[in-house]
Amino acid sequence: MTALIQLSVREIPLRIRQRELSVTELVQALLEWIDRTEPTLQAWAEIDRDGALREAERLDRLATRGTVLPLHGVPVGLKDVIDVAGLPTRAGFAPLADRPAQADATIVARLRELGAVVLGKTHTTQLAFADPAPTRNPWNSERTPGGSSSGSGAAVAARQVPLAVGTQTAGSVLRPAAYCGVVGFKPSLGWLPLDGVIPLAWTLDHLGLFIRSVEDAAYVYVALCAHQRLELPLLSEPPRLLLLVDFLELAEPEVAEHVLDVARRFREAGARVEERRLPVDVGLLLAVHHVIMLAEMGALHQQMLERDPDAYGPRLRSAVEVGQLIPSGALLHARRLRRRLGALLDTFLAQADAALLPTASGPAPGRETTGDRRFQAVWTLLGTPAISVPSGLTREGLPLAIQLVTRYAHDRHLLHVAAWCERILPSLPPPPLT
Repeated sequence: MTALIQLSVREIPLRIRQRELSVTELVQALLEWIDRTEPTLQAWAEIDRDGALREAERLDRLATRGTVLPLHGVPVGLKDVIDVAGLPTRAGFAPLADRPAQADATIVARLRELGAVVLGKTHTTQLAFADPAPTRNPWNSERTPGGSSSGSGAAVAARQVPLAVGTQTAGSVLRPAAYCGVVGFKPSLGWLPLDGVIPLAWTLDHLGLFIRSVEDAAYVYVALCAHQRLELPLLSEPPRLLLLVDFLELAEPEVAEHVLDVARRFREAGARVEERRLPVDVGLLLAVHHVIMLAEMGALHQQMLERDPDAYGPRLRSAVEVGQLIPSGALLHARRLRRRLGALLDTFLAQADAALLPTASGPAPGRETTGDRRFQAVWTLLGTPAISVPSGLTREGLPLAIQLVTRYAHDRHLLHVAAWCERILPSLPPPPLT
């Protein structure tokens, strides 16, 4: 079983095509591993055992007839704000507890078309905001796995599933990936439709992927977007990177020191790494993001808060109530600033292959919080692609990660750059689960 739970996404269809593996065998192995690890981890809101095994049998029949799909037999977990037909989308919110979805979200339908097997729904913070979910960090059960895609990040790190989907409105893909020691990829805003996904803030919500390597992230991204196959050879030359000093100054000392060491290793491998500052204050970018997010949350939740006020966690309720106080003029000004700042940052990012910064200001903090979203929210505001790549461990044995960012719609180029960087970085071992 140990070998099966370690399989990469790309290996699974290949081994099925070569008749070295059946989908049923893989799904059963993962379900057994989940049974062993879930009492401690608590990554799953719903496990669809019967549905997953039925789909595995169907895919095995297809394979015996010679049809092997791009994601054939790849088990996947879906954040519990994403609709899966026949399963409830609870979103950690009691009023939604027993309402089965009538249809698959667009991303779920696309994953099924490609041969993926839905294992179930992973835990989220309440309605994808900041009230912590029950999930534990697989590296240290007293630390947060991050939010709001808590279960997705933890499940992939714990080898319960090789692929999971999350959402990000501030930092909810990149930060859990960093805290849990896996790759988190947030493609450009709008890369796939959000049909069937419970919104948090309409103009900021992104879909993202949790996975264990950059090359697997590229494989899944290309399949979902129906692009031609993306190969990931070394770049024709090492990349040019802009090391963002603004974020090093905001980071905890151990993180800043680590990222400077990573930059040194990249230089030794041939990359051109220049220390640069953003052309605009980080505080302004974060303020614009905050105003837009809270105002949209306030409008979205107005009727539901009036109907079920006691169902709201304290952080979510506070944010919604503050959002309802934001004047429309302030929101319109923030949206105008967002466009201007986006153009300015696009010109800045065009000077290099990617920007380099820590994914988060520090390693995973305690479970009373979901962590610091400042280092990820800037790129959510701008809609640019961003990827978190594991890059080492702290002295306490917690994961650290670098973040790479590039211009809007240059997602495939970012994956090339991240693949080059990943080859220079050490591989993290699996977390110390029993």
